[in-house]
Amino acid sequence: MTEIISNKLNPNVLPHLDIWTWDVALYLFLGGLSGGLLILTSGKLLLQSGGLLHPKAPPRDPGLSLQVAALLAPVLLGLGMLFLFLDLELKLHVWRFYTNFNPTSPMSWGSWMLLGFFPLSGLQALIVCRSWFSSVPLLQRLADQAMPYRNALAVANVHLGAGIGVYTGILLSTFYARPLWSSSVLGFVFLFSGLSSAAAVLTLLSSEEERLGHAQLMAYAMAMEGFALTMYLVGGLTSTGSSRSAMWELVAGGHAPWFWLLDVVGGLLVPLLLITLIALRKVTYAPLVPILTLLGSLSLRFLIVGAGQAISTIS
Repeated sequence: MTEIISNKLNPNVLPHLDIWTWDVALYLFLGGLSGGLLILTSGKLLLQSGGLLHPKAPPRDPGLSLQVAALLAPVLLGLGMLFLFLDLELKLHVWRFYTNFNPTSPMSWGSWMLLGFFPLSGLQALIVCRSWFSSVPLLQRLADQAMPYRNALAVANVHLGAGIGVYTGILLSTFYARPLWSSSVLGFVFLFSGLSSAAAVLTLLSSEEERLGHAQLMAYAMAMEGFALTMYLVGGLTSTGSSRSAMWELVAGGHAPWFWLLDVVGGLLVPLLLITLIALRKVTYAPLVPILTLLGSLSLRFLIVGAGQAISTIS
């Protein structure tokens, strides 16, 4: 009997291996932000137009913030996919993702959802911003033809945006060899983080009349994000073996100062406190509130991607 021993994955031999770097973290952030923007803009459009029960209700003026947010959804996802493309080793083979569909592969689901995101979100942005394209007859005609189906399109986009938001976390959670990522809750953490960052963008774009409402929406999304993050931490800390060790390293090890300072305190607790004080009219609104939320959401992606690779699978 021959026994082969390999020390390749020994943390003393290979302590750190970066497969995914800053470009993937930026893609995860922009993907979650785009999904969140699509959910929120679609939801607001449904509320303004009476939903599926009143599809023939006359369209209301969506407002500048909703128009810009609807246009940003496909634009930011396109930028995120550019960063993802830069990370690919065999860039000329990217078309192979679309030669088949594998229902058991999360990456296959994600590839096709990303492909469907652009026409559906782009068509909705065209409908919302149709007044901007009055000098382009082709786009104006396309927006007019799609207008009767705007509510059905918005419903489809709510689900598509949620799928993209969850997928950004599932993309990591399927890597079972990385214990920090191997959690089914991570998809919901990234989904609600994307929603809170999208609400932060809406708040930055809002007029004074609608700013408080968008800030409160941001607070609700952050509360859900905090709940999902708590479940993610508890699930890891009460697990066994390498998952518990990896989560303990995140909350009390070398990555803990960044996690607690940037993500929990700076990205969640301080914005929630400030929004509460603003609602109570104890302090006045400042752009710092949504900016902190965006920075917390961005740092969460960088920390999870970096720490998940830095924390060894060998205990």
